[in-house]
Amino acid sequence: MSSLESRKNYLSSCTRCSSCKWVPVVKSERFAHICPSVVHGRFHAYSASGMLINGYSLLNGTVEYDKSLNDSIFSCSMCGGCDVSCKTNFADLVEPLDSLYALREKIASDNQQPQALKTIAKHLREVGNPLGAPPGRRGEWMAGTGLGRDGSGPASVLLHVGDDAFDELRWPQLHHVVDLLRRQGLSVAAAGVQEPDCGALAFDIGERQLAETLARQTAAWLKASGARHVITCSDAAFSAFRNIYPRLGVALDGVRVQHISEWLAEHPSQPVGERAKDVVTYHDSCKLGRLSEPYKPWTGEWVTELNSLPVRTHAPTTRFGVGGVYDAPRQALAAAGAQVVEMERIREASFCCGAAGGADACQPGFAATAGRHRLEEAMATGANTLVTSCSQCSRHLGGLASEDGLALRVVTLVDYLRERATPEKTTETGASA
Repeated sequence: MSSLESRKNYLSSCTRCSSCKWVPVVKSERFAHICPSVVHGRFHAYSASGMLINGYSLLNGTVEYDKSLNDSIFSCSMCGGCDVSCKTNFADLVEPLDSLYALREKIASDNQQPQALKTIAKHLREVGNPLGAPPGRRGEWMAGTGLGRDGSGPASVLLHVGDDAFDELRWPQLHHVVDLLRRQGLSVAAAGVQEPDCGALAFDIGERQLAETLARQTAAWLKASGARHVITCSDAAFSAFRNIYPRLGVALDGVRVQHISEWLAEHPSQPVGERAKDVVTYHDSCKLGRLSEPYKPWTGEWVTELNSLPVRTHAPTTRFGVGGVYDAPRQALAAAGAQVVEMERIREASFCCGAAGGADACQPGFAATAGRHRLEEAMATGANTLVTSCSQCSRHLGGLASEDGLALRVVTLVDYLRERATPEKTTETGASA
């Protein structure tokens, strides 16, 4: 039985109520949507409910693959906002996100993915990263840190980097993290070229078997390293470790996994010199937020009662997205002297930037629409800086803000804290430059 076939009872339980399109608590009509796909597509087929209808129809053979079907399904960042809103009303009756994972898995098995996602999967299989970059580049960021590029040597903390290893603009923040850890007396190791891809993107695009292979490689690497404390700079990897690996039957036994924002909140840094309160707004990434809520697999089964009514032998654990990491980044910002003004959609109801789930590669128009809508919300706060924990969110939103000439700076949490810990340059008169 296919993964999607096993979810047929969930697909048929959708009442088409459209709750999946809206935030659970609406504060204004302007920012009422939780689903970036609907903001882009403006039609029910682009909603989670619409995608479930199409999934059910694919199983029954009443629709066939075509461009319009693929456009609606893949104009989606797999952000999980629909799941939060649906469960507010229906608990675990429908669980749209799990069905969207299964739908993408079916599409991949039918070889009907967009070409851009097939290319990503090919890169992951052949060179171990979605970019198609030479594997040796994964260790280049470590130059000048004193860390061995092969990840050798015992340490109290193993630093997991993710795809930031391939982005030279992110290397200064990685160096800063290494420096901060050492200042706390910790010995630090990083795997460099030996660090496997975590498998998060493979899972998002429907390549479940590939995701499991990468997850098992990562688990084996961590076990072989002897690490008991892993700090990751990657929101996607943190989400995978807590939420995706349990779905794949992969356990990181005996390893404490922390996101860098959690560690920074535990070891706050004070701003250097006299600095005015900086007004910022914080963007909760989907991966560090609702999608990092720990997942517990359901072990029950569906049975038929009264000759026709499908029911479960016992209820699963319902995840409302509230178990993500929300307070730590805000605490770190406050300690650095930032005044955080919140957007309307925050925490588990945060609006996605649109770049995740392979959407930026296969549906760039959708990704841009979602990103600009989020920037509009950030601008409405009056903040001059948007901070996010996620490098992918920062790249995407920052690129759009620059392209549109917005008076809004977009920066990662680590880079923002690095700036606040650096003395301001002054002019000859002593004023801040």
